[in-house]
Amino acid sequence: MARRERRKKNKMRGHRTHGAGNKKNRRGKGVRGGVGKAGSHKHKFSKYYVDFGVKRTFKARQKEPTINLEEVQVRLGGWLKAGKARKEGVHFVVDGKALGFGKVLSRGSIKEKIRLENVKASEEAARKIIAAGGIVPGAEADASEAEEFEAEEEEEA
Repeated sequence: MARRERRKKNKMRGHRTHGAGNKKNRRGKGVRGGVGKAGSHKHKFSKYYVDFGVKRTFKARQKEPTINLEEVQVRLGGWLKAGKARKEGVHFVVDGKALGFGKVLSRGSIKEKIRLENVKASEEAARKIIAAGGIVPGAEADASEAEEFEAEEEEEA
């Protein structure tokens, strides 16, 4: 008579692990080692888990250095002597990149005709520069607005 082979399940009855080695094996999760950051201080420790448990904060965005019109007026002579600014025709050319600032703000007034390069200007600063006869690239204020602005300033004074 031919003898039928038993299924492995039945063969292993009474054996603690059913031929799987450790009792943890064959649980259906493979060799995953936990979920998420489980084991990050033990078996999954690596340089990528160094900041585990550390609270993160947002970093402030770096603002570009600014300068006011009154400072530009005061320092213009020094910049010309040092060769950091130059005169082209009737305009003094102020290069923000060479001087280390990224934006001109409107505090104070300007009497010189300046042309800005590699630098932004606030709306008010652009109006004041144009009113003094200067040039601001990208400024939407035109000469008629500058004249109106000059008239308003004279009325206030």
